Amino acid sequence: MGDRERYRLGMSAFNAGRYAEAIEILTPPDGRASGASNLLSRFFLGQAHYLHGVELFRQRKFEQATDHFQAAARINPTNGGLAGFLAACYVGTGRYDLAARELSELCRRAPDDADVRIRLALTQWKQGNLLEALATFREGLARTPDHPELNYQLGVLLAADDELAEAEQLFEKTLTLDPKHGPALERLAQCYAVNGRYERALHYLQQAHLQEPLNARIALQLNLLAQGMTRSGALPDIAWNTSLSTFSRTDERSLDRLAEAIISEPDFVDSFLSLPASEVDQEVFSTLAATLERALARRPEYADLHYHCGAVYRRLGRGVEALAHTQKAVALNPRYVNALILLARLYGQVDQYAAGMERLEEAIAAGADYPDVHYLMGQLSQKAGQPDRARKAYCRALTLKTDYPAARAALAKLACTGA
Repeated sequence: MGDRERYRLGMSAFNAGRYAEAIEILTPPDGRASGASNLLSRFFLGQAHYLHGVELFRQRKFEQATDHFQAAARINPTNGGLAGFLAACYVGTGRYDLAARELSELCRRAPDDADVRIRLALTQWKQGNLLEALATFREGLARTPDHPELNYQLGVLLAADDELAEAEQLFEKTLTLDPKHGPALERLAQCYAVNGRYERALHYLQQAHLQEPLNARIALQLNLLAQGMTRSGALPDIAWNTSLSTFSRTDERSLDRLAEAIISEPDFVDSFLSLPASEVDQEVFSTLAATLERALARRPEYADLHYHCGAVYRRLGRGVEALAHTQKAVALNPRYVNALILLARLYGQVDQYAAGMERLEEAIAAGADYPDVHYLMGQLSQKAGQPDRARKAYCRALTLKTDYPAARAALAKLACTGA
């Protein structure tokens, strides 16, 4: 089975809620994950593992559920939606990091900038300087004791150093300051579980799941904790949040990261545009449209971003937006062949055949002497009531590509009508 067919069938099974079947179809035979269809197959494979794990959990098949939650966590370790997953695939991690020395200088100049302080402390910790990292965090908390993230990050380092009592206090304070802090809910649950307070651990893991319903790692911990409690005679009931609307949501940070990738390499959108139609098109292309709009807010002068945005909107059936962005691409680059051809197609969809033919003439003059372009010219010419021009266009398409059944059939139909 080819990648495109595997993607199409897998999306159909996933959308129908047949998660075990989707897993079987979407799992690549050789572990490949390159190309748009394989990347999307991998993303939805992770979701299928997650949702099938929930099904098995509800059937009290904890060991089987564990396998699927682990698979979901391996596939999508960032626990994000589609934008976050694609960003993780396309954006190199760490390339924007500053050296510890530079961060130290920034922290000295702006000691109350918590983001810089956190980056400095984590850089120190990654370099093996735990004591320096702890000191950096403690100094920050002395200046801004009610900053949730400073409390949380210091708690993480202390927990890693087995200072669980103080870590627990910091996680509790984080949640006092920010009751919806998902990572703090998860970490506090872990502290309670280590101390044998399983009911409290279950409560906080449940809350963490509600805040981060895509997080397969949290789901795995819920499953393992419930399994252990069941063996002790308890029957914990987990309220899983598995609605498809939850899985299709995106976050601002993920869109920002993916927008950075698209600005650097806008052509990667083309691989998604070539995918076969499927039941998840709305989610996939809505995510791409939102990302492209974000990229254009930063680089409105980039013609290729406008072109790709127009193509994505066309795939979504949003003709007005598609036309506006493609016109802008051509205005920025009048010899942009792909944009001229797309603009011709869009004009054809709104019965502006003369305008479409004019754009195709410009594309051909710019070097697009291609069979498909001449065939499209023939189609628009016919609709504009210009059979002679259509015949000429079809003949040119067949000259360039003798094995072109659509052009040959169109030419024969013209002959039959006597046009």
